Amino acid sequence: MTARDLIFPSFFADSISLGPHWIYDAEELQMLYPEGISEYDRPRSPYHSGKSAGDLTHYGDQALELLRSIAKNGWSIDAWRSDWKQWAETTDAYIDGASKRSLENLQAGLDQPSDSSELSGASRIAPLFAMLDHEDLIHAARAQTAITHGDPQVIDAAEFFSRAAVGIRDGATFDQAFDQATSHPYDSLAAIDWLADARQAAEGDLTENAKRIGLACNISQALPLTLALALTFENDPVMALTTNALLGGDSAARGLPLGLLLGARHGLDAFPESWLRNLNAGEEIDSLLDSLGQSEA
Repeated sequence: MTARDLIFPSFFADSISLGPHWIYDAEELQMLYPEGISEYDRPRSPYHSGKSAGDLTHYGDQALELLRSIAKNGWSIDAWRSDWKQWAETTDAYIDGASKRSLENLQAGLDQPSDSSELSGASRIAPLFAMLDHEDLIHAARAQTAITHGDPQVIDAAEFFSRAAVGIRDGATFDQAFDQATSHPYDSLAAIDWLADARQAAEGDLTENAKRIGLACNISQALPLTLALALTFENDPVMALTTNALLGGDSAARGLPLGLLLGARHGLDAFPESWLRNLNAGEEIDSLLDSLGQSEA
């Protein structure tokens, strides 16, 4: 397994979420996708104007910018801060509240992120697997998150997902990896409680339980629902990502770490070849990974 096996599925998950992203109405989603979703779609909400099927959401764009930064500079928090700022100042993509507030602070000369409690800051971490491992990876995951999200739970979540993905890549089941990641003492993350919520949701009707947990951006909803999707579809990675997309809400913030976990479990070959072929950033991602010595095995 190479870094491609973990990184590409994270981008797949983001792109498959683009069509239904930030739609919360279940009836609208059913009307738009009566046969489900199996391929990339153009955005159906007003938030991603100018994007097309196979593009990334603004979260995926930031993950791609992190990969570019790593390929150009290695891992450097100063370089990532500078590169993220340049991305935010020049992008045509939607700028969410956390990004807007963080950019305003940087432009004012303040090294201070937003206080956002949204999961999305912790969702960008997959590119770090291209060159880092274990404690360096965990430190970098926390640091890259804190560029835009100052809520300590979101920063802890980046560490949780890093620990879990490493465990899964090294052979642990999802249950084992989540238990191992949860056992680490976090300053703020309610990991034990949220993993319990996820397990309970995975044992019943996931669609109904997702409504109970919540579909919004806040980490208290997005993290346990991401874990519930992983546990429910551990052995069906395609169904995991398409189900996540069709649940609606902030599916992209959930999808990026969900794709990372499923890639660590199954590898790139478990996903449709068309997802790789039709991912508009696919050739660039491949080239960046090649430059980092992470070409296809």
